[in-house]
Amino acid sequence: MMPLPLQVTRTVPIAAFTLLFAATLSFAQEPVSPQIDSQPDVESLTGATTEDIVSECASRGTIPLSPYTFNSTKSGTKVTYNGCLVGGDPFSPNPNPVTIDAVFIPLIILITQPDGSVVTFDPTAPDPCDGGFSAENRFKGSPLVIPSPQFFNGVYVGVSQYIDGFMSAEFWNATGGSPFYSNPINWSFHSAVAVFPPIPATTAIVQGTGTCSEPYRGVILQGEFSTFMKGLIIPALQSSGVISPKQFAFFLTKNVVTAKVINFTTTPPTISGIFGGQHYATGSPKQTWARAAYTVGGDVKTASHEIGEWMNDPLLTKSTPLWGHIGEDKTNCASILEVGDPVNGLSMPVINTSGHDYHVQELAFFSWFYNAQHEGSLGAGGMFSGNGDFTGPAKVCNPLKPTSGGTYH
Repeated sequence: MMPLPLQVTRTVPIAAFTLLFAATLSFAQEPVSPQIDSQPDVESLTGATTEDIVSECASRGTIPLSPYTFNSTKSGTKVTYNGCLVGGDPFSPNPNPVTIDAVFIPLIILITQPDGSVVTFDPTAPDPCDGGFSAENRFKGSPLVIPSPQFFNGVYVGVSQYIDGFMSAEFWNATGGSPFYSNPINWSFHSAVAVFPPIPATTAIVQGTGTCSEPYRGVILQGEFSTFMKGLIIPALQSSGVISPKQFAFFLTKNVVTAKVINFTTTPPTISGIFGGQHYATGSPKQTWARAAYTVGGDVKTASHEIGEWMNDPLLTKSTPLWGHIGEDKTNCASILEVGDPVNGLSMPVINTSGHDYHVQELAFFSWFYNAQHEGSLGAGGMFSGNGDFTGPAKVCNPLKPTSGGTYH
């Protein structure tokens, strides 16, 4: 059921926007999964023509975007692919630094349990299980925000934010290691957005005991969460001037994920398809945004996955040769530049910023998706992923052959 029209009020100090809705929400939850699924759930440019993609990339109403055209011979014949990258053009003979504006917004979610008690998932609250720091403060001090020395496959690419450094490494040989290819994110930090009233127990569940060894976790039905965000929260923040298509909007949750399916007829309820984060392109002009869950121990790993994918394919143009049966896509083929999915679960060496060891995910290079078996990588160190777990490009995936796909070594 769709919520009633959104009302926006200003409150202090918990949120600048308190979202009120009276109708029952179709939210739900599932148990914890070791894998984080980030398949797109977006209003994307699927099925768009080359002209559509180029036009959207060139739009001045969005964040800075650079269109690319790339000829791939992975399938044995030349196929031309088109897409967009956030920021500068690594294929330009003279790339220029481009700064991208982004707004960080903590998302407070409350879930009612069957006994009537309410569990609050608040990324702004100090966490005694995380040294007294909040998820919000941890993010602000992370290598996604704070520049630090960046190394990829033994190649020093400079002092930068992690995603900026990854982009430099991803196209290292295309730019000749030029320091002028740089895409720093200029973060602004907004007050939390809180969702009221609490999501009812009939449409959401809470797992865990609330202890440091087994913290509470909420899971919300993915489709309804996306509908609520796109139908209510995003428009409210846009109309209030908090975000615009010229800014990337990033929402951080604390231990809250989504699920594709929840079966309440079993005890405990069974779930499938956990999404720790996703990135989206909504409306026209496109509002690009993402959300990711913060967990103690995993900290910004999911956020690095989603922001890295947004940087490489903000409009989700489905613009790669078929790849799959690897990483997050173990049972299917994909055709999208999702740099986090093929190496899902793999990590970079920890990065210490603000006196804390942070975990970020290893990401696949552009060349892994497009290059044929014997073609060299455009990426740093001649590898096909940030930490060298991919030493060769992706194999062609055939939807009719479940053993196809994977990666060359």
